[in-house]
Parts: sequence; C-alpha cells; structure tokens
Amino acid sequence: MTDASDIITYVGVPLAVIGVLPIFYTFLNSFLTIRNITSCLRRNGLDNDSATTRGSLLSGVVEVTLPRVSITPLAREDSNYWAPNPRPSSLPGATWTCFNWKALVTGSRLYRLQYSDDLRVPQAEVDLGELLGYLLDRGAVPDVKGLHMLRVSGLWTPTGTSLMLSPDAGQSALRVSVPDDSDGILSLALRWEEAWDNRDPTSLPPSWIRLEIAPPIDIETRNEDTSLVNMASSEQTLPEHGSIKSVDGKLNSKAEAPVIRSEDKVSYLPTPTSLRISLGFLPSAAPTISTATWELSHAPLPNSPSITHLQAAPASSWFPCIALALGLCRSLPLYTHTLPSSLRALSAKDTIPCGVLVLLGLLAEHEAPDWETKYDSFEEAQRQHNSFLAKQRAINAERMMTEDQARIARIAREAEERARFGEEHRERMARQRERAERREREAFASGRLEATVVADTGLSWLVGEGVLREGAKTQEAVEGLLVRMVKGEGISTEVCDILERWRDWSDRGGMNAEDLAMLKNNKTGFCYAACVMGLLRETCTKDESSVAADMQECIRFWKKIRLG
Repeated sequence: MTDASDIITYVGVPLAVIGVLPIFYTFLNSFLTIRNITSCLRRNGLDNDSATTRGSLLSGVVEVTLPRVSITPLAREDSNYWAPNPRPSSLPGATWTCFNWKALVTGSRLYRLQYSDDLRVPQAEVDLGELLGYLLDRGAVPDVKGLHMLRVSGLWTPTGTSLMLSPDAGQSALRVSVPDDSDGILSLALRWEEAWDNRDPTSLPPSWIRLEIAPPIDIETRNEDTSLVNMASSEQTLPEHGSIKSVDGKLNSKAEAPVIRSEDKVSYLPTPTSLRISLGFLPSAAPTISTATWELSHAPLPNSPSITHLQAAPASSWFPCIALALGLCRSLPLYTHTLPSSLRALSAKDTIPCGVLVLLGLLAEHEAPDWETKYDSFEEAQRQHNSFLAKQRAINAERMMTEDQARIARIAREAEERARFGEEHRERMARQRERAERREREAFASGRLEATVVADTGLSWLVGEGVLREGAKTQEAVEGLLVRMVKGEGISTEVCDILERWRDWSDRGGMNAEDLAMLKNNKTGFCYAACVMGLLRETCTKDESSVAADMQECIRFWKKIRLG
C-alpha cells in the first residue's frame, strides 16, 4: 500500500525538477547570449580592450559597455583617406565604419540586453560640415529636396530622407536615421559602395577651382603669356647669339659658349597651362580667395602667383564671386559656398537698355526692337528743293535785266546764298545735335534686355574683334578674364569698375550720358562685364544656387550630428 512518503517521492521530486528547469534555461541562455555577443563584437573589431561584457546568469540580463567616439576625416594626403575600411562593422549604428576615420573616444554607452540581436553600436559624433565636405570630395551629389526639407523641418524631417546621393545620383549615400539616444541631436546614416569611388588624390578637393589657360590667339598674346620666367639667383640675363657680357658691361662678341657657375645658373620655369584657386569661407559672408597655384598639365608648379591685388577693392568683392559662379555652372563641389543675395538680385534684374547697345555698335539696328523716333528725310529734301527753285528763279530774273542790274543782282544773290548757306549749316548742325541728344535720351529709356542677351551680344563682339577665338562660350570668356585678373592685367580693374557701375545703374534705375561716354571708350571691358553678369544669371537659375544656400544654413544650424 502506498504511503505518504511514496507520494512525495513520486510526485514531489518531479515537480521540484520541473521547477528548477527555468533556472537552468535562463543560465544556459545567458551563457550563450554572452558568448554570441562577445563573438559578434570581436568580428566587428571591438575586442575586450574597447568593449566590456558582463551578465547575470540567473537574471538573463547582459550588460555591454561600448565606447562612444568622435570622428573626423583623415588628412587628404593619407593613403587611407581614399581607401574603404577593410573591416566595416555590420552592427546597427555603425554605418560610419565603411570609411577610415580619425577617432577619439569621448565616453561610453551601457546597453542592457537579453538577446544578441538587440546589440548595436553607439552613434559617432562628427562635424556636419566636415562630413559633407568629405562626401563631396569622394564624389557624392547633394539631394536638393532633402537638404531643403532638413533646413525647413529640422528634427521633424521624416526618417529616410536622403541628403546626399551617390555620384550617379541613383541611390542615397547619406540619409536621416532613427534618433537612437541622440539627445535631441540630428541622427544620420551613411551608405557607400566601392563602385562609387571615381575620384583620387589627383582630383581637385572641394572649394578648389581649376582655370585653364587658353593658348594665345596671335603673336602678341603669345609673347605676353610666355613672360612668366623666374630668375633663381639674379636678374642678369644672357645676350643672344653667344655674346657674353663682361664685368664692365660691354658685349664680348666671341662665339664661345659662356661658362656659368652652378650658383649663377638661370632657371626657367615652364609656362603654366592652368591655374588652381582655393575659395575661403566665412560664415554669413561672401567667399574669399585663399590660395592660387600655377599648374603644368594639372600638376602644381613651385611658383605661385601673388593674389594681394585681388584682396583689395573692387577685385576683392568680385573675383571670388565670379570664380564661384563659374564653378557652380560647371557643377563643381562648391556647395558650401553661396553667392551673396545682392548679387543674385542684380543678375536677375534687366539693367542694360537695347538702345545703348545700338549706340555702342554692339547690336545692329535690325536686331533691336523699335526704340527711337524715325525721322522722315522728305522734309530735308523739300527744303533743299525749295532753295534750288528760289535760286533758279533769281537766275532767270537776272537774265531779263540789263548788264549792270544783272551784275548787282548777282552780287546780292551770291551774298544772300552765302549767308543762307551758313545759316542752313548752323541749323543743320543744331538739328543733328538735337536729334543725337534725343536719340541718347530715347536709348536710355528703351527696353532693357536680360543679362544673358547682353552677354551673348558682348561675346559676339569679342569674337568679332579677335579678342576671343571663334566659337568661344560665355564660360570660356569668364575663365580667361579670371586668369587675366590673377596676372594683374589692366583689363581686370576696368571690368571690376564697370561691374560696380552696373550695380549703380540698377540701384538708380538707369544710365546717363557720362556712363555712355565711358562705355564708348571701353567696349572690351563692358563686353567682359556683360559675360560675367550673364554667367551669374545662368548660375542663379540652376539648382546648385539654392542647394548651396540650404547646405550652408544646415551646416550653420547643425554644427555636430550623430552618424550611425
């Protein structure tokens, strides 16, 4: 017969074992979770020195302490700057590990996990301006709509909004991410593929512009362009045809080759084929010029041009803006710079009257709309015909007179003709002056043309005068002007002065006779200035003009962001 001890044995012991099983399960699960997390951290480059893992085998909670880092791009000269990270992390929050960075540990983040799938890496802190500059240098393209939405919405920008696109603008490279422990800071996620890398150290970095030096058109221009020679130790030059200059300054006509000591050799630098300039940037200010370097076949030369004359007014306010407009027209990565709003408004305003272009001889009469009063030449012909009839009547009357009377009448008629001729000449000159003045007034009041139309007119005149090659475009004309401004040629000052006057014409609502007289004496400078304004107008109509302002505002507002 079964007693109480048997019931306890057969029923109580199994129940006790069943009650202990959850403890064993929790213990085993915690052990496996700790093992999986440790293995996952090791695979993603986080060893025991940088990550700490500990867990409670009874509670099943695993604590993982991971470092929080602040990252900055490497130096551009570093070979790892362009190379992808060979061991990127696959953990959530570590999308920034696809590149090589200069990392600095700024703190730690404690995660309490029950499953290894919940493991993630703390987002890295990075300067938004440096991040965008680095992506632009690698060939990324800004997303116009995404940056504008970020500027307007801020932290309420929808998750997944693209801010930067791949070089082919087909996929997202930088997007808004889920705010994971971001403490009110903008969170972004990065994605990059090796197939998108199409730039290398020879490519110009952001904020740099390359200006090609056009070959000379004629012999005179060629002589000017080949005048860039650097004397290594002295300014003494060797005479031609083997002549040697002696110490006393006399020429020695001996044909022997001169003996030149190594310290007295004259080194000639090759003629540069291009020029690279760097745009500086000050927040809420117009762009400036930082450095300039001559290039030969896109390789920098040891000598650099002086840019001190470009840092003085009026070139200091125009040269950087013209260079920036040229770069934006060529879709260069200059999106962290923007044209001043006053300059954008000036280029969008129609300033130059069509009549002025006709008076300058830049535009044919039949190509311009009707703007002047047309005078009928019948009145002048009728006046001359009446004078001729009066003369014939007087001659006929003289034939019917006696000889003495005819002589006296002829003398009086000739005196009257001379007086009338002088009076008619004065009246004719007065009418011509009045018509010329009225024509000028009508020219100033004529319909105004767009900046692009004025630029095309000025470009045609420069090509026709042989200043530019046949088939040159506005960008080529402006590029040549920038090179001449760096060289310090006189045309640069004239163009800047005309651009300042252009601003005055827009502010006061028109031109005057003094402005017209100045332009007649400087048609070349006016045509170059027209090309500049046409380029500015073209730039302001492109998406790059608005995205630069949006990007600059985002960088100003979001100084630091979280990247993960």
